[in-house]
Order: sequence, then structure tokens, then C-alpha cells
Amino acid sequence: MPGTDYSVVCFVIMPFGTKKVGDKDVDFDFIFREVFEPAVNATPLGEAGGRTLVAKRTDKDFFTGDISQDMFEYLEYSRFAIADISGLNPNVFYELGVRHRAHDAGTAVFRQVGLPIPFDINSIKAFDYEYQPVENAAKSRELITRVLTESLQHNRLDSPVQRALLAQRARAATPAGSTLDELLRDAENAIRHERWADAIDAYRKATQVDPGNCRLRLRLGLFLKDRGRWDEALAEFDAAVDAEGTYGDGWREKGIAENKLFIKRSRPVGAATGEDSLRKAVTFNAADYDGWASLGGVIKREADNLDKSGQPERAVAEYKRAYETYRKATDVSEGNSYPLLNEIKLAGRIEGKVPNDIRIKLRLPKAERFLKAQVADKPPSNAPWSFFDLSEVKLYSGDTEGFMNVLTDGLTYCTDYWQPETHLNSLLLLKVGGVSLPGLEDGLELLREATAELKRSAEART
Repeated sequence: MPGTDYSVVCFVIMPFGTKKVGDKDVDFDFIFREVFEPAVNATPLGEAGGRTLVAKRTDKDFFTGDISQDMFEYLEYSRFAIADISGLNPNVFYELGVRHRAHDAGTAVFRQVGLPIPFDINSIKAFDYEYQPVENAAKSRELITRVLTESLQHNRLDSPVQRALLAQRARAATPAGSTLDELLRDAENAIRHERWADAIDAYRKATQVDPGNCRLRLRLGLFLKDRGRWDEALAEFDAAVDAEGTYGDGWREKGIAENKLFIKRSRPVGAATGEDSLRKAVTFNAADYDGWASLGGVIKREADNLDKSGQPERAVAEYKRAYETYRKATDVSEGNSYPLLNEIKLAGRIEGKVPNDIRIKLRLPKAERFLKAQVADKPPSNAPWSFFDLSEVKLYSGDTEGFMNVLTDGLTYCTDYWQPETHLNSLLLLKVGGVSLPGLEDGLELLREATAELKRSAEART
């Protein structure tokens, strides 16, 4: 576009006007005006004169020309570009693809919290943002400015198109002469046929092709984690954060793996508990509710350990920290059942009563709808935990019969004694705190009996 200084432009790729996203109408012009534009315009370029980025969107430029031509010029020449993929708008994805082909760095992807990421770009980091209420919009502006500032400073490769082309050029250096895409296809095919060793081998070869690909390292680490190979998984998560120090997902999984190994190795003195890594995860992505919830879990397990070792005062202090962290996860997730129910149990442990304020009253029915959908799936999703969580919601609502029926159904999906035992120990927080609810004692006794029976069955098999 004539007269445009592209060296300061951040091109904002997003829908125009009001569009349907899920079951609600979203005013993207409002989001541009109140979230993206001020966040971009506050991003320093780190150059003499204190210049900042300038947000541009083609519909906001008043000129008499071909909007498509100017759009392509923005995509080609802009110093930076951000794409809002909320609502899966086809124009947005087309423009994002053009940008990724044009630039190996200088592109960031954002989405509204909880909205899906299509499979074709699920290896790209998408930063979560919120625009309602006002305080969340302010936090989102801070996040966007931080992401842009750090991206400008480090100028890391962020284009999957350019990464694939680089990998293709490196074909001769690969053990089997395969491209990155071919190796990933081999891994996915092996997974579909449950050839786990072949899948791991293909993933490892892929990391040799592109050793600095933090998302590929994360994918391999998650696969190893699912196979119970925690030490190897941690090594991949370490490599992911070494490749990109601000990679929140990498720090989250690193923290989860560290805590798992810390517990498995009987809490060795001086070993990483995972808390520091998880705090980095939520620092780099404050909207990562899974990071907040995992951090709450680490703190809660430490509190449980202090409680069992006869240090009640220290335990209560840690339970309070865990409570605040789970509460943050609940707010970030807008009421996800996992942090919400942990928050409620910890409140019971600390205060001796189940909270019943408007915040909880509005979120429990939402959690119940989601959990009902999970247990109604064929087969049920996330069993037995979805059943356990749904039964707990019914417990708090006073539906004693529903609590016992759903809890009993959940126990039929248990395959090992640690599953009912974990839920038993979780609900015992209420009893230890002095909470009395109709049906709670019956539910605890049922969980004890199921745990003992599954232990007997396991011993009989051995």
C-alpha cells in the first residue's frame, strides 16, 4: 500500500463485524478495538526513538484500491502479523497460510479460551485470550503485548510451512532419507495400528530432522508419558523448553513429569517437585487453566504429605495455597469441573463447610451439563473420573440417590484399586474438615469396599 511503513506494522488477521462463534454472537470489531489494537500499539520495537508496532486491519484503511491486493501486501511485508482463529473463519486460515509461506518468523496465533484448534495446525502454539469481563480484556492486552515483545526480541522460527521446507532440504541428513512429513505420517500410522515401538522410533527420527522443533518434542514427550515412560518424557519436555524458553505448554508438561517422578522416587531431598516449572508455565500463558490446575495438584499433594506426617499447621497453609491456585484455574476455565470440585473440597477442608455463594451456584450446573454429556458418550468419556465428578456434583446439590447411583456406575469402569482409592482420599478432605453432607459417609464406605475388592482381585491374579 503506497506510503505505508511496513517496518512498524502488525497486520491483524481476524473476522470483521459480528460472527457466530459456537452458540454466541461475537463482535470482532469490538475485540479489535478494545483488545488487539491497544495491545499491539503498546508493543515496543526496541529501537531508537521508542517506536512501537502499529495495528492494521484492511477494513480499517480507507482507500480506493483493491482490498485483496493491499491484504497481500500486508501479509508479505508487515513486520509482524497476528491471527485470531476463533470461530474457524476460512478467510483467516487462508491469510494465515499465506503469511506462513511468506515469513519464517513474526507470526502469532490467538484464540478465545476453550475454542478448538483444527488438526492441521494443532502443532502451532495458539495463545488463549478473553475479552469479557473488562478485567479479562486487560489481562489479554498484557498477554498479547508480552507475546509480541518477546517474539520480536527472539525472532524464532514460527512458520510450520518454512519449518517443513527446511526439513525437506535436510533430507540427506536423516537416517532413512525421509522428510519430516513422511516420518510423522509413519508415526501416526503406527499409532493407529498400536505399534507403539514403531511410533516412538518414527518420532525420534523426526526430532533428528528438526531438533529445535519444540512442538514436535512436546508431541513425542506426551506419547512417552502416555506409555508411562516418564524419564524419557521429561527429557523431551526439557528439550522443548530449551528450544523455546517461553513455551508454556512445554513448561507445564515438564512440571507434571517432574512431580510424577518426585512422587515415584519417594520425594528425594533437593529433587524438582514440578512447582517451579508449572509457575513458569502459567507466567508464560496465564490463560492455561490446565497449568493452573496442575500447579494446584502439586501443592495439594505436598499438603497431603504434610498432613500424613503429623504437621497439620503446615498442611493447612499448603491447602490454602492449593485452594487459591485451583480457584484461579476455575476462573480461567470458566468453571471446568476438575479445578472447581477440588476448590470446593479444599474449602471444606479449610473452613469446615462447602461454599454456597453465587459463584459456585452458577458453575456447578454448568459442570453438571458437561459431565452428563461425558458419561452419556458411547463409550463414556474419561471414565471413571467423569462419573466420580458427576456424582460429586450431585452430592453438593443434595441429590443423595443420584450421588450413590452415579458413583456406583463409575466404580464399574475401574480397572485398578488406585482409582477408587484416589477418589476416596479426595472426598476424605471433606470429612477431615468437619463437613457433613447427606450420603457422604455411605459414599466413602462404598469407595473403601471397592478399593479393597480391587486389591484382592489384583493379589489373586499374582
